[in-house]
Amino acid sequence: YTAAKTGTRPKHQTKDGSILTHPVVSCPDLPEQGKDGVQDLCYKWLKARRVFCDTHACGRKNGILYGIKHSGDIHGYLPDGRGFEIECKRGKGGHQTKGQRERETAVWVAGGVYYVVHGIPEMECYFKRLV
Repeated sequence: YTAAKTGTRPKHQTKDGSILTHPVVSCPDLPEQGKDGVQDLCYKWLKARRVFCDTHACGRKNGILYGIKHSGDIHGYLPDGRGFEIECKRGKGGHQTKGQRERETAVWVAGGVYYVVHGIPEMECYFKRLV
């Protein structure tokens, strides 16, 4: 309302710099599965098509940081040799942090592929022509 009243563009990001994500095709929201359920479904979809990939976790244990900060949930290589990363979000959407957006840009600039995926319908939309 304020943006329309003042004639400025609305801000679509939060205070921490993250932006809202939405699927480009209709994806079922599976609240009981959450993000990990989407990640598991996407991983199985890729494996069924014999794509070399693995899941990635990042965190901290006993004060030690492990994994690649801000990287995607699934990493792998396409048949043509290009690397890819997939950031999984719940079907209705989620937030992509500023660090994740910077990582996305770095992957694309390096010649890789990076997508934010909300479910199998979106996964098929992006990857059907790549695998």
